[in-house]
Amino acid sequence: MPVSVPSFGLPASVWFIIACYGAIMLAGALTMPFPTRVDELPHLSVIRAQFEHPTLFPDWSQYHVLREDDLTRWSSNANYINHPSLYYLLLAPLMLVTGDPLLFRIANVLIATIALLIGVVAVHRRFGCDNLSPALFALIAASFPKAMIVGGMINNDNLSALAAAALFGGLLGLPGAGWWVLAGLAIAGWTKLTAFLALAAVSGLWLAWQWTRGRMGWTDRLVAFAIIGLLIGAIPYLVTLARTGHVLWVNDMIWRVPSAARETLDLPAFTIRFFRTMIWKWPAMEGIYPLSLAFAGLLAPLLPMAVAVRYEAVRHFVIAYAGATIFLLAVHFVFGWRSYQQMGDLTIMQARYYNILWPGIALAAAFVIDRWRRRWPLLAWIAVGLCLLPTWLGGMIYMLI
Repeated sequence: MPVSVPSFGLPASVWFIIACYGAIMLAGALTMPFPTRVDELPHLSVIRAQFEHPTLFPDWSQYHVLREDDLTRWSSNANYINHPSLYYLLLAPLMLVTGDPLLFRIANVLIATIALLIGVVAVHRRFGCDNLSPALFALIAASFPKAMIVGGMINNDNLSALAAAALFGGLLGLPGAGWWVLAGLAIAGWTKLTAFLALAAVSGLWLAWQWTRGRMGWTDRLVAFAIIGLLIGAIPYLVTLARTGHVLWVNDMIWRVPSAARETLDLPAFTIRFFRTMIWKWPAMEGIYPLSLAFAGLLAPLLPMAVAVRYEAVRHFVIAYAGATIFLLAVHFVFGWRSYQQMGDLTIMQARYYNILWPGIALAAAFVIDRWRRRWPLLAWIAVGLCLLPTWLGGMIYMLI
């Protein structure tokens, strides 16, 4: 009997985009030298540690990094990973097959591809082809600048993306919506603090908007699922707080810059440095474009998102995701400023932290660009091109060199 592969009613063009997305990530997984500089060796080291001694609540201060020249042996170098254990526990059983990083990279490609698929299916079910081109959404959703690069690496950003897709799908009304919301928040919490904070803000703003419009009460089943998801997601940080007095353990010895080597920045200078660096890091290949062109690539999805608030069909998503973006940016900035003040660290400016908010941004941008496509096709294609420029071209150049 032939095996039936579900199509989810998606057009062939959408499957082509998803296939290209997965293929580019797989090509990266196969060709990028290991380890990349995006924390791959530290992540693989924690997977190995969790394979050897699995635990829900690790003592991160005791973890070390594997030797780069021999991945079966430990070095004396301390690890700086401080994320909850879910990602590492999920991938640790693969060590029974092999410790080859390629297998773990391929697992990440699958996770990232499934995340995109969930988002596209949710949008297609909610809006249909007549109200929003699923291919256009898929193209923009696949265009978060570092998604294709990180998708081919060992990195918990990929599990964060899956959590983001689950929450996004639940808010869009996938069957069993409450469970999708619960899973998204719980997985985010057990994967990465930035993901948990951002998705908690999305769900809180979305539910508050529904309540103020009389569409949902606080006793609604979806609210209960969201609260349970938040409580589950908060557990690792509450445990860390009880153990250390902080919600997140930070390896000061690695991130602390000697006083003599620190740059001297006051708050205005740090603010300029923060936002310039975020813009510079926006493309998949950092520094590939002039700052002005990188900024245009950043504005390309954000400006249509600002216009999308006019449309009732997506207004509540715009409010939720735009508000959560502002919230995460504020937290990110404050944490970065404190990290600089206390340790002289200037590495906190990472644009890839915002991957968890991309599904909502992509939905709003695609919704508006789809309407431009019908009235001003040239404007629409320019907007799409600018959305793709930081990702598809930059990602492929990154992997080629």
